[in-house]
Amino acid sequence: MSKKIYFEKIKRLEKLTKDEQEDLLFDLLSAFQIIKTVDDAALFVQDLLTHAEVKRLSKRLRIAKLLSEGYTYEAVEKQLHTSHATIAKIANWLADKGEGFRSVLRRLPKRENSPALTILSDEWDQIKRSYSRYLWPEILLEEIIKTASKKKKEKLGIVLSNLKIKSDLHKKLESLIHEHKYTTT
Repeated sequence: MSKKIYFEKIKRLEKLTKDEQEDLLFDLLSAFQIIKTVDDAALFVQDLLTHAEVKRLSKRLRIAKLLSEGYTYEAVEKQLHTSHATIAKIANWLADKGEGFRSVLRRLPKRENSPALTILSDEWDQIKRSYSRYLWPEILLEEIIKTASKKKKEKLGIVLSNLKIKSDLHKKLESLIHEHKYTTT
């Protein structure tokens, strides 16, 4: 969008009275408030915003999330491929006001699996079923972990993290998965 068209649109909004502008904002905020499911939110955002606007707003929220979790500017830049200036802008918003960000971030649910990880996981599950005679130790460990109590899971985590020597097969499989992950994206 050219700067001329952008400024013309702003001028048109300024022609509205303060009450009309507040009424517009009230409708927008009320619309967000009545949304109850992620599916409804996705449909609404899809109809309300352009693809570029969704990407920018999503990135702003993620920047705020990462900064509030203690990530450095450099780590955020690297992870989100964004500019230092954008991160600084979000950091200033968090420092100056930020109540809205912090309130939302506290209540954001954890996302279980990203679609890419789900695809890799599904493919790996198919491989394990096809070659279960060879991969039975991994299948057995997964079942043990799934059915273990929280305390037992913690102990298993410690044991697994202390394993320093990996088998050649495990290294090969890990490198194949790593290669596959970057060739499919």
